[in-house]
Amino acid sequence: MEISFFLAKRYLKKHRKATWVYRLSRLSCYSVALGTAILVLVLSTMHGMKKLLSALFYAYTPTLKIEPKAGKTFLYDTKLKRNIMYLPGVTDVVEVLEATALVRLHRQQAIVTVKGVSSNFMESDFYRNCTRMDAVAFSGDDFPQAIAGIGVGQFLQWRPHSNRVEVFYPKRQGHHLNNPYKRMTIALNGLFSMAKPIDSKYIIAPIHFVEALIDGLNKRTYWEVVVKDGADLNRTQATIQQILPDQYKLSNRDEQNETRRRAVFIEQLSVGFIFVLVLLLASLHIFFMLCMLIVQKQKDIAVLASLGATPYQIGKVFFYHAILTALKGMVYGLIIGWGVGFLQQKFSFITFTRGGQTTPYPIEMHGLDFLCTALITTLFSALAALWPVKRTIQLARK
Repeated sequence: MEISFFLAKRYLKKHRKATWVYRLSRLSCYSVALGTAILVLVLSTMHGMKKLLSALFYAYTPTLKIEPKAGKTFLYDTKLKRNIMYLPGVTDVVEVLEATALVRLHRQQAIVTVKGVSSNFMESDFYRNCTRMDAVAFSGDDFPQAIAGIGVGQFLQWRPHSNRVEVFYPKRQGHHLNNPYKRMTIALNGLFSMAKPIDSKYIIAPIHFVEALIDGLNKRTYWEVVVKDGADLNRTQATIQQILPDQYKLSNRDEQNETRRRAVFIEQLSVGFIFVLVLLLASLHIFFMLCMLIVQKQKDIAVLASLGATPYQIGKVFFYHAILTALKGMVYGLIIGWGVGFLQQKFSFITFTRGGQTTPYPIEMHGLDFLCTALITTLFSALAALWPVKRTIQLARK
């Protein structure tokens, strides 16, 4: 064992009489442990919150979405749809045509988005992610039928026995001042629930009803590509992109929520940076501890120099001491951070209220966070030890 490392280990051990320098070393160790544990928990919490927010916002976002680069709609292309459906990793393609319209039920009226969907709507992510979805039957008794978000239904005071809703949409051509709107009637036969912003905005109807409402035969707002479970999303997206004409845009969930994803990333980066500064402040304890230790061990420095130890060997004693103190605190901090995170995952001690429901505070631990925290702690500790070690070398040369 190298003599410098051996002496550094000796300085870490508690002797019969605990000196104030020893207590300062313990304080440095505990401060590094606390900073490390806090940083690990903050990063794990941010990952958990990111996953929770993704589950909330991505629930009504298609896995892959094909839409026009210019304009709001595009013309239906049977050949292109068939080619996409035959690609590996693709299960189905759900057609969607959306229109903003005024709906009226008795004396209640609201502006909603009428979402026209094709007959394979039950294959879509929207359908599968709903927490409530009444029986989907878009045609019956030769009369179009629809389902409304639970918020829309409550606002319209919908009842199963009075379900005929009038839908108004501005006429595109040849409208008259006395009759500017096209009026159609549809039956609301059920409700769905997914998220509050969606529940209070959408009515889901057959796509041919929306085509007739807006005079948009064969027009589509977007296609939702249903991806097989377990399929490689990036590879599937790249394959579709190869056969997609230039006038179409293909985007995944992250790309569709780019602004929200960027905001979450900036928040995560800012919070992480703040707590890295906390860890930096904790490493200053090591700086002051080494300064005090050098003052106390000046006689030891002189003895080591007289015994033939080089100034660099003496400097390494204090450098190793700082690193060992930091590593000890880092190990304690990683264990504490992992333990608290594990207990929160298993027993959900900390909760918050969301939508009237109690939700456990999300924790998702990643091995890369532990590695980055360990590297940052070691780096800050080494930087904090540089000046005291340099001072030690100068004293050893005198």
